[in-house]
Formats: sequence, C-alpha cells, structure tokens
Amino acid sequence: MTTSFPVDLDAPHRRCLVGNEPVIFHCHHFNTYLQQTLLDAEYLDTPKILVGAANEAAFHQLTSLFDRQAVQAVPERKKLAEELYRWAGFGKIDLSSLTAEGGTVSTDYSHYSQAWKVKLGKASKPVDFFTSGWLAGALSAVYDLPQDAFSATQLKCMAKEDELNVFSLTPGGPNYAVYTSPAGGTLSKQVIQETPVSPVDEDAVFQALGELPLAGDPDTGLIEAFGVILTRHYANYYNRISFEFERELAATFGMEGLEIAEPLLVESGHVCAFNTFGGIMKSMEWQGLIQPQLSTKEHWVQGMVACINALGWGRWQAVEISPGIAKFIIHNDYESIGYRAMYGRADHNISYLAKGAAMGIMDLIYIGHIEDGPTLDPAFYNQLFKAEHSYRGEVVKSLAMGDAYTEIHVLQ
Repeated sequence: MTTSFPVDLDAPHRRCLVGNEPVIFHCHHFNTYLQQTLLDAEYLDTPKILVGAANEAAFHQLTSLFDRQAVQAVPERKKLAEELYRWAGFGKIDLSSLTAEGGTVSTDYSHYSQAWKVKLGKASKPVDFFTSGWLAGALSAVYDLPQDAFSATQLKCMAKEDELNVFSLTPGGPNYAVYTSPAGGTLSKQVIQETPVSPVDEDAVFQALGELPLAGDPDTGLIEAFGVILTRHYANYYNRISFEFERELAATFGMEGLEIAEPLLVESGHVCAFNTFGGIMKSMEWQGLIQPQLSTKEHWVQGMVACINALGWGRWQAVEISPGIAKFIIHNDYESIGYRAMYGRADHNISYLAKGAAMGIMDLIYIGHIEDGPTLDPAFYNQLFKAEHSYRGEVVKSLAMGDAYTEIHVLQ
C-alpha cells in the first residue's frame, strides 16, 4: 500500500520495519489485556513504563524517518507523524495545535481508549498511556528536541465516557521512564528445519495476506479485520513494557517476582491466540484462501503457522504435529531479538507471547474444534484455556539465552 514513508519488508525473516522500528500485528484483546496486567500491579509504578515505552518507539522511529527522507519543515513532519499514527491503527490525531512549547491536543478516535471500553467496560481513570507517550516522543522528534523534552498527561478519556481524549504536553522534562530504542536488533542466522508435508503454500499465504489493505481507516484511524481491532504496533513497545514489568517484579520480590510475571505474560499470549488466531480461522479470508487446502487438523496447524508468518513475529515452523504434541521452531522471535538488544543474553526463557500463542493454536484446533465456527466468547475461552485438559507449553530452546532459535513444545 502507498504511504509517504517507507515500509521495509524483510520477507526472508518474516519481519517489517518502519523507521528502523520493527512493527508487528496485534489485536485490541492483547493490547488491553497486557496493559491491564501491568496496571493491576498497583504496588509498581507501571504507568511510567507504558508511557516511556511509547515515547521511546515514537521518538526513534520519527527521528529516523525525518532523517532518511530529509523532512525538515515542521508542518510536513507533523503530517507524516499523523499519517503514521493512523496507518498503524492507533486512531486519528491532529498535531497542528502543538508547538515547541507543547500544548493540548484532542481526538475522538483512539485504539486504546475505545478498545478498553469494548473489552473491559468503562474505565475509572484515563487509559491511553500509549498515545500520551507517543505524543511526547513525536513532538520532540518534530522539533529536534531531546527525547525527554516533554511531560505528557491525559486529561480526558473516552474509556471513562468522556466525549474526547485530551492530552497535555508540557516542556521541562519527563514524567515517565526514559529508554533508548534498540532499533531492529541483531538477527541470528536462520537454520530452516524440515517440516511435515503440507498442502499449505506458505509463500502464497504470506504474499496474499501482505496484500490485504490492513491500514487505519481514513476516517477513524482504526483497523477492523478478522473480528478484532488490529494495530501495526511496535515490537519494541511490547518488549519494553513486558520486560520492564518483569524486571520490576524481580527487583521487588526476587525470584518470586519472576514466577509471578511468567504466567501473567503467557496468559497474554493465550488471549492473543484465542481472539486473533480464532478470528483469522473463522474469517472469510481463511475460508477462501486457506481452508480449501486443509483436510486434517494437522493441516489447520500448518495453515495457522503460515498466517503467523505474516504478522511480523519472526519465522515460525511447525516441525512436528500430532494430537499429543506439537513442536514449534521460531527463528528470530521478536521477544528474543528485543530482549538481547535491550538487556543482553537472558538467563531464563522470555518468549512469553510465543509460548502462550503456541499453546493457543493447539487448544483452538484440537480441543476447541475451531473448524466448526464456535463463538469466541469468555465462556469458550475458559473452556479451552482454563480446563485440566488444556495444552501446556515448554520452551526447550531460547534464542534469547544463546540457542540458534527458540523451540516450544506443546503437550497435553
């Protein structure tokens, strides 16, 4: 699709970068659940993480784009930033009222506020921490100021049933954590494995999904597809908020903190799989493009893996599939790439999203019989993922820990 900024597709690694920031698809269920997970830890100052991670990604991405395209004029920079925000599915934003001294900006379309209300109901406090941080980073980039030049506060929020989202940007320093973006990270050499014979043409699926018009609506800035509200979000944002959450829990509670963090972050992957993967496997696109090729549940797993490879999460392979066990290999999974770039080699498995997603694939196909078109509601979610017969996952190799790739086994 045509944009005024370059979208760099790294097809061999199943990645996409914009302004040297890796961007990936995730839906409103994952976005709101992950954010709520952090906010529920009220004994930690997690809003500073949420705002700071958005500031980090926006500042680095826009600074890179302005430099690469030699965009110097402030009005042109603002227009590019607005287009990028909309294209990614974050909503609509008008930066014209903001100056080098900050200011106030409002919007009536916001992914995070509207997704929160759809998913979780009325909020008691403003919830669009992402846009707060994104605005602070974007405004600093627009005016060639330091990344942390502005504080950002959300004054009104549609999730609280205010008419608009309203944000205030004030110069004088940040009211959030300041991080340095690791950019695209360092990729490992792919060691592609042999997979079971399949009727699924993965390259054709990758190309076909890549040609879908998955960009923010011109009027709303939202991406509604596969029964969910999608975003082309920052991999570094997800990584930063997840791993800083984990690190703060560990700093507060020691090893017990890591034990608290893992199931919460894996559950976010479950939520993602149930809603995004379930929505994909019930969609018209799936029925027209992929389902006619499938005759077994094993083929359904391979079809879903082919779709995952169009999300920007790295290259997935299902190297063994049966009702009793599935083995997934992930080359350059975005969690591992991000962790190593941010913190160095990990001393424990950190591919939480990938683990929850792999488990979700097996639960949906072998237990949930997704081919029958069940309703993806909370009751069905609990039936699949919170029952004794649900699948469990084991990360047996980890790129973040120094292995050549990440490998996850899913067993009953």
